Amino acid sequence: MRRNKLWLLLITLGIILPLMACAPQSTLAAPTPLSTAAPAFTNTPPPIDTPRAPVPTFVVPIRMQIFRELVALEDSGVGYAEAFEEIARRWGITVDAVKAIEVEGIEKGWLTPTPTATPTLGPPIATPVPTLTVEEQLAQSLHGPWAAQDWEEVIRLVEQILAITPDYDDMVQKLYAAHVNHGRQLAAEGRLEEAKMEFTHALEVKPDGGEAVVELWILAGRTPGPPIVPATVPIPLTPTPVPPVTTVVLPQAQVVRVIDGDTIEVSIGGKIYKVRYIGIDTPETGEWMGSKATAKNEELVGGKVVGLEKDVSETDKYGRLLRYVWVGNLMVNAELVRLGCAQVSTYPPDVKYVDLFLRLQREAREAGRMCGLTPTPPSAVCECLRNIYNCADFGTHAEAQACYDHCKSLGYGDVHLLDGDNDGVACESLL
Repeated sequence: MRRNKLWLLLITLGIILPLMACAPQSTLAAPTPLSTAAPAFTNTPPPIDTPRAPVPTFVVPIRMQIFRELVALEDSGVGYAEAFEEIARRWGITVDAVKAIEVEGIEKGWLTPTPTATPTLGPPIATPVPTLTVEEQLAQSLHGPWAAQDWEEVIRLVEQILAITPDYDDMVQKLYAAHVNHGRQLAAEGRLEEAKMEFTHALEVKPDGGEAVVELWILAGRTPGPPIVPATVPIPLTPTPVPPVTTVVLPQAQVVRVIDGDTIEVSIGGKIYKVRYIGIDTPETGEWMGSKATAKNEELVGGKVVGLEKDVSETDKYGRLLRYVWVGNLMVNAELVRLGCAQVSTYPPDVKYVDLFLRLQREAREAGRMCGLTPTPPSAVCECLRNIYNCADFGTHAEAQACYDHCKSLGYGDVHLLDGDNDGVACESLL
């Protein structure tokens, strides 16, 4: 029995010893104890001889993003090891890869903004200051007196410029405009003769100046002479020269019929058109003063060749041409207002002469003009601001009619309701 056990031991040793001789030799290192406190994050790059884990093959912007998330996580108070593990989990990479990205980010300064390089421009190049001519200096000096409406000084400066450069078209326009503006200023001060001289000087500068023609016409009723086509004048001062205004020849038309005080029929190229006067309104033929307005319009344009000036709109809703009608240098629209045959009625955008029309209307009402006729003076107690009378308040039909006509001429209409049947005859019960 003992011999058998010894034999079995020898066999076992014969198997194990050869196997141990063939196995590779290895040394087991002692385990490193885990640190209880995570090291603080520093911006100091690791030593050069520190082995570096491979960086994952992410593009640079992605690696920069991973690095910034890691730093933000560490700054939030998360432990050093936990921060690496969290970032590795987020991006599906190893902790060693996160560490490699950290080292790369510290070395390349990914937390510090890259300053924008400023190109070197070299020494500054001096820009030569242009030397202004005398006329250019004078032109610049115009702005002050123009803004102050010192027209005499403006005229003096512009004349000096034109003495140097007679063909300075923009200054010709400004000289004309300054004379017109000075004339208006003098007229507003009541110096009418001096105003007429300024408008005359304006026409000497620019013979086809429509603004000056209209102003002279207002002061003197009508200005005799050859027909002058009205022109648009750039009255405001502009800092840059503008081309001179060219005379626009107004389309000519033959009047074939006068329909009423503010509407006519004309022939243009053999075709008949209805023309509605812009900016005014007259009574219809069957209304009070309507027949007088029609008769006055007939007197002004009947059978004549007229010029048709357009404003903005071509036609009204009825298809009639909208025009200012000129006979020579007389604008018929304005003349009807001046005579008290029409009242101002404007519809934007066609408002080119609205200021002129309102001025003429005010003068006509102050003078008591009604289509060229002076009405019978109304009763001393007749007023038009409110309805305070009836027919029983008048002793005669003439007094009632005079009051009715007076209020109509001032634009208040039949304020006292004296014309019940709207036939233009007041208080027929007094007849």
